Amino acid sequence: MKKFKDMNKYFKATVVILGILTVIRLISAGFIGLDGGPAYYAMWSRHLELSYFDHPMMVAVMVRVSTAIFGWNNFAIKLPAILVYLATSIFMYKTIKLWGGKDKGAFYAVMFFNFIPWIAESFGIKAGNPDIPFLFCYMMVFYYFSKLYKTENSNNWYFIGVWTAIGFLSKYKMVFVYPALLLCMIGMPKLKSQWKKPQLYISGLFALIGIVPTVIWNINNDFASFSYHLVERQGNFGFKPMQLLKFLGNQIAIMGVFIPVLLFINAYKNKSSEVGKAVIFFIAPAVVVFSFVNLFFGQSMQNWWASVYMILLVLYGVKRVLNKYDKWILVFTAIVSVIGTAFYVYPFGVKLKETTNFLDHHLFDKASAHLETIIKDREAKGETVYVGTPRYRTTAMLGVNMPHRKIYSMDYRKGDQFQIWYNPAELIGKNVIYVAGGSQAKQKPENLFNADKIILFDVQKYVYNPAFSRNFYFYELKNYKGLK
Repeated sequence: MKKFKDMNKYFKATVVILGILTVIRLISAGFIGLDGGPAYYAMWSRHLELSYFDHPMMVAVMVRVSTAIFGWNNFAIKLPAILVYLATSIFMYKTIKLWGGKDKGAFYAVMFFNFIPWIAESFGIKAGNPDIPFLFCYMMVFYYFSKLYKTENSNNWYFIGVWTAIGFLSKYKMVFVYPALLLCMIGMPKLKSQWKKPQLYISGLFALIGIVPTVIWNINNDFASFSYHLVERQGNFGFKPMQLLKFLGNQIAIMGVFIPVLLFINAYKNKSSEVGKAVIFFIAPAVVVFSFVNLFFGQSMQNWWASVYMILLVLYGVKRVLNKYDKWILVFTAIVSVIGTAFYVYPFGVKLKETTNFLDHHLFDKASAHLETIIKDREAKGETVYVGTPRYRTTAMLGVNMPHRKIYSMDYRKGDQFQIWYNPAELIGKNVIYVAGGSQAKQKPENLFNADKIILFDVQKYVYNPAFSRNFYFYELKNYKGLK
């Protein structure tokens, strides 16, 4: 076995840079707050269920295990995501090597994966959304499919089934594995003999086990999650080309100016190669379905193509058609990512609006501490205190700092997990403390709710630095009567 110092320089560079990035992420995890998404999913972990309104259970289970070991704190909440992100990077490298890729190509692919602005910020610094375990499972399925293709060992189907099942416990998008594998089986002649292997069918049935908890939860909750994803968030049917163009434009914005173009051109140039066919078949279902959704229904989330870029990066690592540009694109992408991450951690430059969504992780700890003081003062006077916010983001960012408190998400025209736990109708006839802040600071209660009287009784301004401060507004809703 080679000593580390004797290994390929690109392999060594990958190990060193991944190590440095992981250490930075671990160190920063403890002192950077949680924004709406990760805070929301962290709160799930305190109420373990078979599934949830937005997604299946895996992210909640991961956080629950970590916080059980390391306590309820930002570090423990983010730790699983940081480690899974590292594991995904490692298996991306291994998959590239499996297809005959060189260490240099694998280096560039993994570095892109770790420096693409949206991925680096969402998975490395925010750290805590369901995409992270989903992407790891999707990568593991592609890794074992690659082994199946290269070795023709049918036992790899079992691993494909296991990781698909786990993926179903992470995100619904894992369903794209089925059409992706079907396309590979039809379009890659080498796999023709696999139709006769019992492992294929056993694997397919086993993978479906991962869907069972989510189905049971939906049956027990009036199909709330299925209805939300398949009906409520889709909008009205109609031809919407500008919406699709906006989505594609956003991809360039979040992935870096050059990366999407580079990866899709590379895929087109390699479409006839074995690995090119496999990659195109694996990304085609997500590309087609989400493009169709954008063109005719509601706008999909920016992260819905995350698995597409990840698999395209594998192809780029194996066959880099435009390799004379990759060094400069990586440098540019890394600079943008570092500046963006630095801004996320410590806002600088122009004075920013208090409602800036990108900075929701700042200052909610101070607002939570103040709210706790208000609650304790009232409880000391014998009052029963009820607290509500506009939507799940504010509820979660307050709640993660005071997890022992029951905080309602009050705008039930838009569902969320808090409203399944704490029905806002329970507040009718009560006096409610309503808190607005962060990106939802302008959600004034007089525009949303009916009550005998609405009083703004406290405003707290917190300053993070000269570039960023925000106000938190504390209202009293006397005899709350519901939504307007």
